[in-house]
Amino acid sequence: MKILVINPNDSNDMRLLIEQSCREVASQSTDITVVCAGAGVASVEGYYDGAIAQVGVLEQIQLGEKEGFDAYLIACADDTGLYAAREIAKGPVIGIGEAAMHYASMLGYGFAILTAQSKSIAILSQNAINYGFERQCKGVYAACIPVLALEALSESERTHLVARAEAILQHSEAEVLVFGCAGLTQQQSHFSHKLNLPVVDGVRAGVSMLEGLVRNKLQTSKRNTFQTNTMA
Repeated sequence: MKILVINPNDSNDMRLLIEQSCREVASQSTDITVVCAGAGVASVEGYYDGAIAQVGVLEQIQLGEKEGFDAYLIACADDTGLYAAREIAKGPVIGIGEAAMHYASMLGYGFAILTAQSKSIAILSQNAINYGFERQCKGVYAACIPVLALEALSESERTHLVARAEAILQHSEAEVLVFGCAGLTQQQSHFSHKLNLPVVDGVRAGVSMLEGLVRNKLQTSKRNTFQTNTMA
């Protein structure tokens, strides 16, 4: 099984963090390749960044199709270019935001999402509605930390972020925390231990979900909505 994981921004440090998490959960028989989208976006923080990054994501999937990949993971919690990607890929495509919400919905009564910047709140909130999680999602909250700063948190910054997460959980009465940024991917174990509840990282959840879909020979339906445009 070959899975292509696409980091929509062009940070190689972020790509390496994502790759580490993928390899921690992937089966030994799964071939994981992690790439940057290559669209020239330093970090995806808002609609404009996402629109530019989407072009790179789709180009990487087109390359992946030529190289015979079985499935694709979009490693940005905004799920950059997700629906368009499903049109051009034969195998399943999942976004880490989508994957994390699905996992969280099965682990407790309601979840809260912790993202990097407040600019992402509207995007993730709308995604939760689009995916059918309007009732389960107890809110999207920002750490007010730039995306790329999450790659190398100091101990004091991490302690502050855990305290922020605890305050969010108390305010929202959520029972599960969802990471709303791939930059937090290596913090799952620490946060789960400190908060004493399930913390869902979409990178890990997405890889595991894709492996299950491929093993069950399940692909995106091409009956109508995600039918490949033969004119392309």
